[in-house]
Amino acid sequence: MTTQKTPRPEYPRPQFQRDQWVNLNGPWSYEFDFGESGTQYGRERFKCTGFDDTIVVPFCPESKLSGVGYTDFIPAMWYHRTLDIPAAWSGQDVLLHFGGVDYECEAYINGQSVGVHHGGTVSFAFDLTRFVEAGQSFDLVVRVQDHCKSPSFQPRGKQSGEFASHGCLYTRTTGIWQTVWLEAVAPAGLAGVHIVPDLDNGRFVLTPTFRTEKQGLTFRASLDGSDITTQIAAQNSSPAILELTDPTPWSPENPHLYQITCEVLDGETVIDTVHTYAGLRKVHIEGDRVFLNNKPFFQRLVLDQGFYPDGIWTAPDDESLKRDIELSLEAGFNGARLHQKVFEERFL
Repeated sequence: MTTQKTPRPEYPRPQFQRDQWVNLNGPWSYEFDFGESGTQYGRERFKCTGFDDTIVVPFCPESKLSGVGYTDFIPAMWYHRTLDIPAAWSGQDVLLHFGGVDYECEAYINGQSVGVHHGGTVSFAFDLTRFVEAGQSFDLVVRVQDHCKSPSFQPRGKQSGEFASHGCLYTRTTGIWQTVWLEAVAPAGLAGVHIVPDLDNGRFVLTPTFRTEKQGLTFRASLDGSDITTQIAAQNSSPAILELTDPTPWSPENPHLYQITCEVLDGETVIDTVHTYAGLRKVHIEGDRVFLNNKPFFQRLVLDQGFYPDGIWTAPDDESLKRDIELSLEAGFNGARLHQKVFEERFL
């Protein structure tokens, strides 16, 4: 549901991927709010149908890739775009996902607040189900506040508290800086699946959680390309086991991943499908040594601060994420210390 012109068009959450989604990256309208008085302008601000200036999401306004490149302090700003809810999503819950918004975010649909979030680097979602209707269009307004001059008020990591970069403090990131997307999910669909690799016993232990619990549903997990599958009653905190034949461990030298499909069924009808993956590996400590897959493993870790010249906190594309890892390997490192922000899931 994306086009080549959409920046960062890839699905942003590769370990929990659904087919029914809409990428919201691209041109949005925006307005800076240097006086932080926008909420006092009256209800029309929340029902706005567009601001005067244009920004390219998911790049922050300080970045070149956003088309804005404003690098002074931005205590508050407003975004707007139109949401078109696919008609095929009738009967499904509709979630609005933000990969990251620095720092405080409130979203409005046609003037109604649908949620508030605090935290500059953590992904979050708002449930739009009772605010939208399949096959209809709606105005989305997002209000952002970011008090980067006050480190005691909010954490800022390596973002500079002065106008310019200095020392090891760099250009700030304000507002939306990771992919925004819509997703359709069954009301009793999956909320998450926690996968624990058990190398010594050659298996994966999957613990699903559900958006709501409903009697009579089942959870099924299958290894793609094989007949290995498991099925249990769909209830929170009940583990399902995938027993492997001829297990292949994951390691930096051989990063083998098992592709897994997770489903929720109502009888024989599949009501939710999520695609994920897992590596079969074991990490533990004995004495003063780290072991990987029961063998001593010496870590040579590069300090990765996750800044990009043209995107600040946001990589310009998928290939740039991959290239960071390739450069680290070429320099002789076998891992990374990820620094000062929560890195996007595609990099991990």
